[in-house]
Amino acid sequence: MARYLYNAMNAQGIIIKNEIEADSVNQAEKIIQKQKLVVLKIKEKKNLDLFIKKSDKLSLKQTSQFVTNFSIMMGTGLSLTNIVENLIKSESDKKIIKLLENLYHYLRKGESLANSIRLSKPSIQTDLIEMIESAENNGKLSNVMKEVNLLLNLKIKLKQKLTNALIYPSFLFLVTVVVFNIILTQIIPQFAQTFQDTEASLPMITQFLFNLSYVNNKYGLELVLFFILNILIIYLLSRNQKTRNWFSELVLKIPYVNKLIINSNFNLFCRQMSINLMSGLQIDRALELTINSLSSNSIKSKLASIPDDIRKGNSLSVELKKVKLFPAYSLTMISAGEETGRLIEVFDTLSNQITTEIENNIERLSKIIEPTIIIIIGIIVSIMAFGILSPILTLNEIV
Repeated sequence: MARYLYNAMNAQGIIIKNEIEADSVNQAEKIIQKQKLVVLKIKEKKNLDLFIKKSDKLSLKQTSQFVTNFSIMMGTGLSLTNIVENLIKSESDKKIIKLLENLYHYLRKGESLANSIRLSKPSIQTDLIEMIESAENNGKLSNVMKEVNLLLNLKIKLKQKLTNALIYPSFLFLVTVVVFNIILTQIIPQFAQTFQDTEASLPMITQFLFNLSYVNNKYGLELVLFFILNILIIYLLSRNQKTRNWFSELVLKIPYVNKLIINSNFNLFCRQMSINLMSGLQIDRALELTINSLSSNSIKSKLASIPDDIRKGNSLSVELKKVKLFPAYSLTMISAGEETGRLIEVFDTLSNQITTEIENNIERLSKIIEPTIIIIIGIIVSIMAFGILSPILTLNEIV
């Protein structure tokens, strides 16, 4: 999301200068207008800080914590102001407390819950605010808050599973790099000196290891600086939208990984569409919010035109079929849901099915990565052992 600076005028004629986060200028204008302000001037804010990205949004974990506690308190039947007042007393996270204090202030002034969250800093994601706003208008706030809670918990659960799947392979890789570096800097130089004194003819692989050790010892600092420089360059490139789009397209071409990414995004698509429609949003607006919330830029770009096609009277299932991303059986179910008017139930069912499939995919990915890393480590160790032992055996034969 980009940040936009704007000047706007309220009902009293007072000029307000502020900034807002949105996916586009049009979306930013809509958000400002919902605050009962007249937009006078708006422009994108250029981010001059390349390394520190300050956000006035709660993190995914903080948002989940906030929504979970709020949803539980709503079940007690207390008013919104009383709920917020009680949450302030029990909360320990300073950022969430600041949001709750702002909420209490705006709710006491007569603002709706959604608008109070929108006006607060820190706040939560725009798509969640619009869900809450629509739910308030349609008297479904309690149910929607529960579903939003499930959505956020699902995101955290899948993220944790993927992280856990990568921890062990990453640890193995790091240990291998450290051990390999120790061998190159401490052990191989001693062998190199010994064989240099004998003036024996060395196998190509042994000579390669000696040369690698020499380069590592002589230019070690330069190599580390070069590595750090490359990391910084990659980081800076990742801040560029075109680079992110290119990388997103590239990842979707990797076998097995592409299936996991597509299923994860389709799962999020189904779950969020179910909640958006339940809250009372029109299908075109529900689609816009859902598409903007997806993690893959490539998939977002492929789906971006569907809301406009829906406004023209086209079928959702037909438009999704044109994209050729999602499973055929799911499109058949969505088509049936359109005909029967039960899209909410269809999206909910699809999300539950795909969640199980994603969990199995992550588990299989973990089982594929671990032996692959071990095999690579085994090959590296074998090459080094052969490179060191081969000339020793040759010398023994000569003696």
